[in-house]
Amino acid sequence: MLKRFLKTQIKIILFVFLFLKCSTVEKDSLEEIKNYNLSDRFFKASVKNMHFLIETRSPEELNLLFEQWIKANNIPVDASGCKDGIYTGESPYDAYDYKHVVKIEIKNEKIIKIDYDEIKKGGKGKENDIEYNEEMKVTGTSPSIAYPSYENQMLEKQNIMKVDAVSGATYSLYRFRYALSIALMKAKLENR
Repeated sequence: MLKRFLKTQIKIILFVFLFLKCSTVEKDSLEEIKNYNLSDRFFKASVKNMHFLIETRSPEELNLLFEQWIKANNIPVDASGCKDGIYTGESPYDAYDYKHVVKIEIKNEKIIKIDYDEIKKGGKGKENDIEYNEEMKVTGTSPSIAYPSYENQMLEKQNIMKVDAVSGATYSLYRFRYALSIALMKAKLENR
C-alpha cells in the first residue's frame, strides 16, 4: 500500500515538473517591435517569417528576399533618425537552439558600438566557443573571425545592406542583418 502511494506521488511530482517545464513561455523577443508598422496588423508575423526564410532558403534566394522585406516594410538600414541610446535586437531561437543577438550603441545618428553573437539556449555564444570555432574552420572561417568582420564593416559603412558576406559565413550575414534590423526598429520607435 505504501509502495503504491509513493509511486503515485512520484508520478504526480513528475507530471507537475514536466507540465511546468513545458508550459514555461519564453519572452517574445519581437513583442517590442510589433508596433513599428501600424498599418500592417500582420507585421510581427512578417518579421518572424523573415527569420524562418533565413533559416530555410539558399543564400542566392535570401539576398532578394531580404531586400524585398526591407523595402516592403520600410525597415531601417542605418541609424539616421534614431535617438541616442543602446538597443538590442534578437531573433527567435532557430532550429539549432541559437538566438541571433546584436547590441548597438547609437550616438548622433551613427552606430558607434556593436556586438553580435549567436547564443545557444543556456547562454553559450558561438564567437567565444573554442570547440565550435575549431569545427567551423573547415568552412574557411569561424564565428570568431566572421562576427568581428561584420561588426567592423557596419561601423565603417553604417548600412546593413552594405555589409558583405564573409566566405563560409553567409547565413550568419543574414542573421546579423536581421538582428540589426530589429535593433534599429526599436531605436526608431524611441522617436515616435
